[in-house]
Amino acid sequence: MPDAPAPTAPYFELVLNVPREGGLTDTARRNREILAEAYRATLAGNPNALTELLDPEVKFYEAAGLPYGVEATGIDGALRGVAAMFGAWSHLRCEFQEYLAGGDLVIAYMWMTGTARVTGQIYEGPNAELWRFRNGKVIEWRPIYWDTYRVRQVCGLA
Repeated sequence: MPDAPAPTAPYFELVLNVPREGGLTDTARRNREILAEAYRATLAGNPNALTELLDPEVKFYEAAGLPYGVEATGIDGALRGVAAMFGAWSHLRCEFQEYLAGGDLVIAYMWMTGTARVTGQIYEGPNAELWRFRNGKVIEWRPIYWDTYRVRQVCGLA
């Protein structure tokens, strides 16, 4: 088999901006515990536990391809984005499996099962929420779905 031709321009670039010593600092541990405690408080009946973590200038993102895709700034914008997401589902179950922290990031890894309000179809898959902290407050919140196309399908958009 002949050798593949060498590319004329780089086609892969790798940039490592991760500290050599790793990101599991005392601040990362503290942020992880802040988020875990907010989820526990939500489970215990405090519907505002996560909202109380948000910085007034928080950036909230849902992927543009989702039925409720949004880029919002501020607590009110984030809450509107969350309300739109909940509006798409008649039933939603998120089973959190781990909170991972490094630097200023905490990632909550979960298995999501949702029943679409419009179609009654079910979405199941791994999801994560990325939370970026500054001074104990969330400045960036990004839910990340494994399969946004499947979400669109079950919501009747694909």
